[in-house]
Amino acid sequence: MKHASARRDGLPPRGLILALLALPQIAETILAPALPDLTRHWRLDAGSAQSVMGIFFLGFALGVLLWGHLADVWGRRPALLAGLATGLAGTLCALTAPTFEVLLCGRFIQAAGLATCSVTTQTLLRDRLAGDALTRYFVTLGAVLAWSPAVGPLVGQLVSDRLGYQGVLLAIGLVIMLLLSAGGRLLRETRGGATAAVPLRALGRRMLADAPLRRTAVLVAGLNFLVFSFYSAGPFMVGHLPGLGFGWVGLAVAAAGCLGAASNRRLPVGTGPAQRVGYGLRCVLAGVVAQCAVVWLLPQPGLLWAVAALPLFAGYGLAIPNLLGPALTHYGHCLGRAGALFGLGYYTLLGAGLAASSWLPFHSALPLSCVWLAVCALLLGTHRRRHSRAPARSSN
Repeated sequence: MKHASARRDGLPPRGLILALLALPQIAETILAPALPDLTRHWRLDAGSAQSVMGIFFLGFALGVLLWGHLADVWGRRPALLAGLATGLAGTLCALTAPTFEVLLCGRFIQAAGLATCSVTTQTLLRDRLAGDALTRYFVTLGAVLAWSPAVGPLVGQLVSDRLGYQGVLLAIGLVIMLLLSAGGRLLRETRGGATAAVPLRALGRRMLADAPLRRTAVLVAGLNFLVFSFYSAGPFMVGHLPGLGFGWVGLAVAAAGCLGAASNRRLPVGTGPAQRVGYGLRCVLAGVVAQCAVVWLLPQPGLLWAVAALPLFAGYGLAIPNLLGPALTHYGHCLGRAGALFGLGYYTLLGAGLAASSWLPFHSALPLSCVWLAVCALLLGTHRRRHSRAPARSSN
C-alpha cells in the first residue's frame, strides 16, 4: 500500500529513496573500521588518517551546490544519475591511487558526486510533498536510515579484515553501480514547469538574511559533527573488539538512532517540530555529559566510551527529521538551488569541524569530549534563539 501511494504521488519507490539517502552515510562511515589498515598502508599517524573522513564533507559541500543547481537546470533525474556517475569515478580514482594525496583527491570527487543523493533526492521529495506530510515522510525515513551508519561500520569491518581499505572502496563502487542501474530504470522526473530561474547570488543573500534558516543550518551541522566525529574517533577510542569489531558499536548506535526517530510518533500530536528538536538536543546533551563522566572517571574507558554516547544518537534521530522537513518551507519556487545553498552551508561547517578535529590527540578521549561539550552548548543556545525569535517558522 505504501509503495502504491508513493507511486501515485509521483515519487520513486521508497526502497530506492532509502538507498539513495543512505549511500552517502554508508560511504562515509564504511571507511571508519578500515582507518587502522589505511594508517598502516600509507604509514600515517591516526590524526592524518582522519583527513580521509574530513575531506569527504568538504567535497560533499561542493557537490551539494553543484547538483542542487543542476537539479533546477537539467532536472532531478539527470542530476541524480550524473552525480552517481561522478561518485563512481571518484571511487575508482581512490581505489587505484598511487599516493595518499591522490586517494584524498578521489575521495573528494567521490563525495562531490554522492552529494546528489542528498540534495537532489530531498528536492524531489519536496517537489511532491509539503508540510506535515513531508515531515512525516522524513520521520519514516529517519527511523530506517538510522541503520545506515551501522551498515557502514559493520560491512567496513568485515571487508577490511579480509581485503583492507581497498576492498572497502571496491564495495562502495559496486553499490554505486547498482544504484546507477536501478535509477536509470525507476527514476522519473519530478521537476514542475514552474521552477523559477532565481539568480544564485540573490537567493544566497536572501537565505543568509534568513536568521531561522541560518540557525537551522548550524543545528544540522553541529548534530552531524557529533555523530561523524564519533565514527572517526571510535575505532581508535574503543580498541579491538571480538567478532564484528567496531560493527558492534555501529549496531548499538543504529538501534539508539532508530528509537529516537520512532519516538516522534510517540509524542503528543500537538508537539511541534521545534519542541521535538528541543527534546532531541536534551538527549544529545545527556549522552555527551555521560560520556565525559566516563572519560574523567576511567583512564581507559574503552567500550564504555561508546556505550555512554548512545543517548546522543537517540537525540539525533529525534531532532534531524524535524529540522530538515520544514527547513525550506518558504523556498518552494526554487527548491533545487535553495537546497543546494542550505546544504552547502551546513556541510561546509561540518567539513571544517571534522578537519579541525583531526588535529586532536586521538590517544586521549578528553580533548574530544571537551569539544563535544562546547558544541552542545552552541546547539542549545542556537535552538533557544531560533525558537524564541521565530515561532512561526518553528511551527511549520
